[in-house]
Amino acid sequence: MDEKTQKFVIRLEDLKEQSGLTQTEIAKRIGIDRTAYSKIKNGTRKLSSSEAKKLANLFNVSTDYLLGESSKTSDSTPDWATEKDISDLHDFLATNGQMTYKGMDLTQEQRERVDQIITQVFWEELEKDKRKNER
Repeated sequence: MDEKTQKFVIRLEDLKEQSGLTQTEIAKRIGIDRTAYSKIKNGTRKLSSSEAKKLANLFNVSTDYLLGESSKTSDSTPDWATEKDISDLHDFLATNGQMTYKGMDLTQEQRERVDQIITQVFWEELEKDKRKNER
C-alpha cells in the first residue's frame, strides 16, 4: 500500500471512530454495501470520486483532507486551527447526537447543513477564546 493510500485509510478509520457510525451505516449512507466499504477501508478497492464526495460530506471534511492531500479538514477550517482544534470539532460534532424536528429525524442533507452551521459557530467561538487568552 502506498503512502497516500495509507494516509487515506488512517483518516477514514479516525473519522469513522469519531462519528460513532458502524461500517454498515457508513456504507449505507454513501450507497454501497458493507463489503465494498470494507475493501475501501483496507485500501484494496479504489474509491470513486462520487464515493469520496459522499464520505467527505458525511464526515464534514474536504475531499482533499479525506484523501490525504491537505491537513485542513474542510475549506472552512481556519489557517490557525491546530490538529487538536480539528479533533475537538470532530468530537463535538460526533457527540451532538441524533437531531430531530417535531419528533422526526433530520434527513442526511439537513444534518449536513446543521453540521456546517455548527462548524462555523465553533470556529468563531474558538477564535474569540484564543484571542481572549492571548491578552
